[in-house]
Amino acid sequence: KAADADLSAQIQGLFARCPDLSGFSVQAKISADAPNAQGEEELFVTAIGIAPRLSKEQYAQIFEQISASLMQLLAERPEAHSLLRGRTFARIVH
Repeated sequence: KAADADLSAQIQGLFARCPDLSGFSVQAKISADAPNAQGEEELFVTAIGIAPRLSKEQYAQIFEQISASLMQLLAERPEAHSLLRGRTFARIVH
């Protein structure tokens, strides 16, 4: 539960820092040549939603923000790996 709370806080902070970010997904890297054992998968960020459309440099900055936030979370809470895998995170609009 503590890792889930930390994950929520990191994601909320990320969306606060990146107002153009509408969402993203985290997937496990799949390789037919060298399958990973459960829990050892390499994670990657995919399906990044940004609106309005930004320049490549701005897109890269947001990608770096996402990566840095997730790497910090995993460094502090390695158990969050299983909480990230296969998840899509979206901005909540009220």
